[in-house]
Amino acid sequence: MKTKKFSSYGLQDKILLAVGYLLIGLFVLAIIIPMVYIVAASFMDPITLQNKGITFDFSKWTLTAYERVISNAQIWIGFKNAVVYSVVYTIVSVGVTLLAAYPMSRPDFKGRGFFNILFMITMFFGGGLVPTYLLIGNLGLLDSMWAIILPGAFSVWNMTIARTYYRGIPSELREATAGLRENGNPDCQRNEFYQ
Repeated sequence: MKTKKFSSYGLQDKILLAVGYLLIGLFVLAIIIPMVYIVAASFMDPITLQNKGITFDFSKWTLTAYERVISNAQIWIGFKNAVVYSVVYTIVSVGVTLLAAYPMSRPDFKGRGFFNILFMITMFFGGGLVPTYLLIGNLGLLDSMWAIILPGAFSVWNMTIARTYYRGIPSELREATAGLRENGNPDCQRNEFYQ
């Protein structure tokens, strides 16, 4: 695709482009300057930073802040929790979402309309913070990782996407696997769910 040269635009277009580029440049500076400040401040001694501010005299820079962070055991517990919670949440969320999406994709599933309405209502209206806390407390999940993982494990939006995917799978494929089971294929054990 060919792009037009700036000189080939009209006066109004040039002004509009210049204002757009200026605004984008300001937004980029508003993001980059604080990041540079934080990175530079992390290498400086706190007393020097408080008295003189940011300096790019590298002789005043130190790795003391990073040594303190790495030697703090609580930081590593936080990193471990972040990884564990992320992995467990992903596994539970994908499992629950796919297990709900498959029956919702089947045209012969009785009650599909009712459950669809029920899911959509929960997508737009949440219970709120206090009722969620009371529910977690009544289930005995307070002070456990399940109090964080379970309330958000099911996503109606993700279920809708997975349901649409399942609907795209040809019914002939499902019928073929059911036929293999009926013909005694040892790899496909008979299952009443597919009948």
